[in-house]
Amino acid sequence: MSFSDQPELAAQLQRSLARGRLAHAYLFSGPRGSGKEAVARTLAQAVNCEAQPHDACDECESCRRIAGGNHPDVYWVRPESKSRRITVEQIRDFEKAVNLKAGMARIKVGIVVDADCMGDEASNAFLKTLEEPPAQTIIILLTSQPQRLLPTILSRCLKISFGAVALAVSPYRAQVVEVLRKFGSRSVAEVYQLHAAVTGLLQRIREKLREEAEANLEQYDEVEVKIRARLETQSDARLEGEYRAAREQVLEELYTWFGDVWLCVEQAETDLLEHPEELPALQQVAAGLSPARAAANLEAVEQIRDALSRNINETLALEVGLLKLLRPV
Repeated sequence: MSFSDQPELAAQLQRSLARGRLAHAYLFSGPRGSGKEAVARTLAQAVNCEAQPHDACDECESCRRIAGGNHPDVYWVRPESKSRRITVEQIRDFEKAVNLKAGMARIKVGIVVDADCMGDEASNAFLKTLEEPPAQTIIILLTSQPQRLLPTILSRCLKISFGAVALAVSPYRAQVVEVLRKFGSRSVAEVYQLHAAVTGLLQRIREKLREEAEANLEQYDEVEVKIRARLETQSDARLEGEYRAAREQVLEELYTWFGDVWLCVEQAETDLLEHPEELPALQQVAAGLSPARAAANLEAVEQIRDALSRNINETLALEVGLLKLLRPV
């Protein structure tokens, strides 16, 4: 198989190949039967083909071994047949394999089939691999249910959609983008304006969720006091979980925006952008930024996420993290 069998993806991937700008991690998202696994295999062949530049010849030893599933530097992980789960032991074995020195490949490739079948422990173990990707390695996740993956995994992958299934757009995207259009990270005042806007949005989200929870409890006004108290405790726990999920969506929007700014600094193809319709604003923000500065902005958002995952005060975590957008590199 060659990329010509997937013309809608060929141009994007082959441009990246030709420019040497492949992402270190991809998320192929689409329904079963949409060709995700075939394209992942073709990409593994294309980066290692001995005869065809930027494509798979299907005839050289490397292409044939990858097609046959017995290439020493192309690693596959699949759910266990009975449990339909990807275990933490599988992920740890995968991590060891991709960190080995390549035996015959130019680029090692790790492919996780049905990545949404990773449990919490496996997902957290896999996240460590994405945070510190091995050199000369591409990792490809295949899924028909991207919403089941950790947001921190999603944020570290370049997303490519197959067929009708795509990652849902966050309901907070428009509000976050409206704020970021005005943010140039050129003064402390701008940072605090961004901080006020983000914390204000989060407060409104929490209040809306609280109102919905209270409205739901009204139907239990007549129940016994003990039962009511238990329902209120359950409601509070559910509210906190829903709020944290919403907050992560807001942070994901911040991350994808600064990711697009970094891509503009690197002069990447516009079809790689998460917000292509915002190209003029993104280019304006990117003007004058070095690649190191743009990458540091992405790291600042990740540090906010890390701080919040450790239950550091939300307002403080946002303030400290957003101020790092001004830090020289």
